[in-house]
Amino acid sequence: MNNLTAGIVGGVAAAVVGMSAMVFATRSEEGAAADKDQVAATRTECRTERVVTRKEWGAKSVGGTVLGAAAGGAIGHQFGSGRGQDAATVAGALGGAYVGNKVARENFPDQEVSYRERCREVPANS
Repeated sequence: MNNLTAGIVGGVAAAVVGMSAMVFATRSEEGAAADKDQVAATRTECRTERVVTRKEWGAKSVGGTVLGAAAGGAIGHQFGSGRGQDAATVAGALGGAYVGNKVARENFPDQEVSYRERCREVPANS
């Protein structure tokens, strides 16, 4: 009877271990399927970006030209007398306008600022 009892207990133990393994394997497959669903789920994330566009000609270049011409004319007016003084004033104004325009374009480019929305797909759980 001892051997019979040991056999029954051993058989029941083997059945319990086998059933536990099957239950664990089934739950692992369900968990993996649930994980796959979570990974596949995404959401759209958007952000607004600032876009700066440089213009070649604009108000700051014109301002630099005008200020340069005024300064150059004032400096040129200091030289000569009579018609020579007038010629120096005009030459100074032209030179100042050229230099003022060049400085304004290089140091203060006109810019146009706009905004655009950029979107991308990201995982839903982040």
